[in-house]
Amino acid sequence: MKPLNPEDWPKLLRPGSRVFIGGGAAMPLALVRSMLARAHQLKDIELVHIHSLHASPWIAAEYESMLRTNSFFLTPDVSEAVSRGQADYTPCPMSMVPRLFREGPLQVDVALVEISPPGLDGNCSLGVSVDVVQAAVTTARCVIAQVNPQMPRTGGNSLIPASKIHYFIEQDMPLPETLSPSIDKRHELLGDYAAQLIEDGSTLQVGLGNSPEAVLRALHQHRHLGIHTGMFTNAFMDLIRKGAVDNSRKSFKQWKSIASHVLGSRELYQFVHENPDLELHPSDWVNASDRIARNERMVAINGARMVDLTGQVVRDSSGHHFYGGVGSLQDFSRGAGASKDGKPIMVLTSRSDDDNSARIVADLAPGSGVCTSRSDIHHVVTEYGVASIFGRSIRERVARLVEIAHPDDREELLKGAWNRGWVPKFFTMPGGARDELESKMIDFKIGRFQLRPLHPSDMSVLQHFFYSHDEETVRLRYGHHREQMSGESAYKLAAVDQEKDVALGVFDRKGALRAIGRYYLDASGDTAEVAFVVHEATRRAGMANVLIGELAAVAAERGIQNFWATVLQKNHAMAALFEQAGGRSEDPISAAERHFDIPVSGVISRHREIQERIQSAQPSQADIPALGLHYNVFYEHHDTGSDHPESALRYRKLREALEALPAEILRLPGRRASTSEVLLAHEAYYQDLVYRDVESFADVLRTGDTAISIDSYDVALEATGSVLAAADAVMQQTVKRVFCAVRPPGHHATADRGMGFCIFNHVAIAANYLRKHYPLKRIAIVDWDVHFGNGTEAIFAEDPNTFYLSLHESGNYSGNSDSHKERPPSQATLNLALPKGSGSGEALAAWDTTGGLALEAFKPEFVFISAGFDARKGDPLGGLNWEDETYVELTRRVMALAEKHAEGRIVSVLEGGYNPAGLVSAALAHVQAMRETAIKNAY
Repeated sequence: MKPLNPEDWPKLLRPGSRVFIGGGAAMPLALVRSMLARAHQLKDIELVHIHSLHASPWIAAEYESMLRTNSFFLTPDVSEAVSRGQADYTPCPMSMVPRLFREGPLQVDVALVEISPPGLDGNCSLGVSVDVVQAAVTTARCVIAQVNPQMPRTGGNSLIPASKIHYFIEQDMPLPETLSPSIDKRHELLGDYAAQLIEDGSTLQVGLGNSPEAVLRALHQHRHLGIHTGMFTNAFMDLIRKGAVDNSRKSFKQWKSIASHVLGSRELYQFVHENPDLELHPSDWVNASDRIARNERMVAINGARMVDLTGQVVRDSSGHHFYGGVGSLQDFSRGAGASKDGKPIMVLTSRSDDDNSARIVADLAPGSGVCTSRSDIHHVVTEYGVASIFGRSIRERVARLVEIAHPDDREELLKGAWNRGWVPKFFTMPGGARDELESKMIDFKIGRFQLRPLHPSDMSVLQHFFYSHDEETVRLRYGHHREQMSGESAYKLAAVDQEKDVALGVFDRKGALRAIGRYYLDASGDTAEVAFVVHEATRRAGMANVLIGELAAVAAERGIQNFWATVLQKNHAMAALFEQAGGRSEDPISAAERHFDIPVSGVISRHREIQERIQSAQPSQADIPALGLHYNVFYEHHDTGSDHPESALRYRKLREALEALPAEILRLPGRRASTSEVLLAHEAYYQDLVYRDVESFADVLRTGDTAISIDSYDVALEATGSVLAAADAVMQQTVKRVFCAVRPPGHHATADRGMGFCIFNHVAIAANYLRKHYPLKRIAIVDWDVHFGNGTEAIFAEDPNTFYLSLHESGNYSGNSDSHKERPPSQATLNLALPKGSGSGEALAAWDTTGGLALEAFKPEFVFISAGFDARKGDPLGGLNWEDETYVELTRRVMALAEKHAEGRIVSVLEGGYNPAGLVSAALAHVQAMRETAIKNAY
């Protein structure tokens, strides 16, 4: 690397040279300005680039005779330059741009890039923009770099040797930031609709624009999502921090977020710096369709300028005027389409933001470029719903796309379709505007299904539903054996005037109809006939119960007071439905039929209870096991040395004792925590520090006195993840209470330091994890380790919704352990420090007079126990004299508190205890007390 002399620009950029300029957030602005200062000495230079967050100063009129721009992606200023003939646009998917550099016709002579300073290994990082930059750097005859200390160092394939850089300048400057896209009600609605298409465990790609952004914002309640995308943004960072993304179910590059470039805020750039869970790779690698398809449930979410009624997508132009570019749309649409259970999704508002023109059209404007063919897209989403078009005929596509167009555009669209013969004449214009989400996902005991109104485009789906019935179902529903349902008949059943009558369907993930509920309004306006059909394969799941409740809710809003139905005598299931809903049946109409009158108010009063029972399918409290155990021989791989108090031997003795407990006690498997989960309580740089110290074969963490070995990082992640799994098991009522025998312990670990034998603070992470994943607010942590839990207190020092109670020996370990005389008004913290030599009497008195009362006033919704057993008499590191019975009594008191306020939810996590025999004895006493089913209220 040699410092760049500005006088050398004419020598480096020879006449006719092709010069690549890095883009995105890594456009080397200072380098470009230096070049432009000598532009009058340059001749016929072609500048090749993608989009940039900086403006493009080289397109100023003064440079027109010296510089010619050729861009793969057009920002507004470059788009205008193309329109006036000063610049060129090369349409090309991102996966192919590196090939143009390597093989032609756009081989690069000089590359101008922005990089980080060299590391100790002599490598610089391309930072936030690897995409097409790496190909330009590796193929150019001359590489000139702007070295920026503020450029993040990113993982994956972002490094280039400093020796590859021919010339450089140093420029310490912040990276340019993007503003969060503007999101309005339309975007929120389309985001919610798209979110219903995305299953937990899916892997995501998202393109530029406010509509794709809205989809990511709608996914915060999803779980186990993964990332394989071109652009990594703030919205992805938010999903990681909220626990929606953990990459745990990716089938390619599990546990890793994959991207090619990063665009966002300064906070995002700090987040990606040396983040081991994120890898950046070149665009030809990330965007390779076959590689994308290796991710099962791959979902590609991209915006569009226009979609025609056959499903053709226009992205990079409006008529003859070019905007944006092809980008990653083609690559990810085809990759997601080839993925097992994958979904390419187009999202766009029904009208454009600039001129309010229609975006779903019958005819594309002349000159419009089709970036994605009508065979590549599976779903199109607007604020008016979802058009699922994959594998559908032109007739079906037209019907579905008309329904999600703007209401003011639908009549004209349908006329255009009639004139072309795309739909039969009996097709009519669908209903008016919907300003609220009209569909929702419902969990039945057999799986998740979508509930929504029937649409005219459901004609074919309704036909298939009819022909899938067995003869008995047809006879029970129609009163006779009906052999045919024509397309026109199906259309009439599907094309319901939902402002008068109502028809609701339950659809599975593949769009198949599984149940229908209808009411037909009587002439009086206050009564309606109801009817239901449930597919044979989905009966006894509660679908009809849900449907009648939903119909009743709509009916009540419209002033309908009573439902009625005529049921065949042998249709016992339907009769039971109406009776359960409060229906009354007097004398039979005939020997074959019964008449039911069903008050709508009665249906509504019963519906909530029925729906909750059907959907949750939760076992009764009596059926839930009282206790679960978790232990694992893997924790013994954390090697602290045989003479260390917190040794593998001490843990082995406890594990063997737990293994010997009765087999009917539920054993729970563990799992590895993701880095994003660790970051719920720890700083990213500390997590990285642990990883680096372990990988460098250190004996002790540099932050304190925590012994480590080559397996310690993996063991600590397994311990944390297993505590999270236990918390999930309790919340999901797999078990009432869990004892997690894990190591190393955790309660001394602060957000940025490991100490006192602790690496990660399992309980602190789990408390924040629960709040992210479940509707919990108040969480209590009871810590009865002999040592003060300084780490847990510090992490929650400013959190009034996490009550930390520490019952410990006075002066044993660091921290403000004696500040318990008056509880700080701004903190939910209570430290009960007991004098050295105290026994059971003092411990229980402290609980009964102070600790328990404070927790009772707090009313926790979940309780964690940091269960140290080093306060037991004879422990080498403790000075208290507790008996096994002390732990039994404390356990019973915590259980009584949890039963009263937290539905019995407790997870107890092993902390200290360094006399192996004493540890086993006290821990078993604690476990046996947790196993009790009859709990005496201690208050």
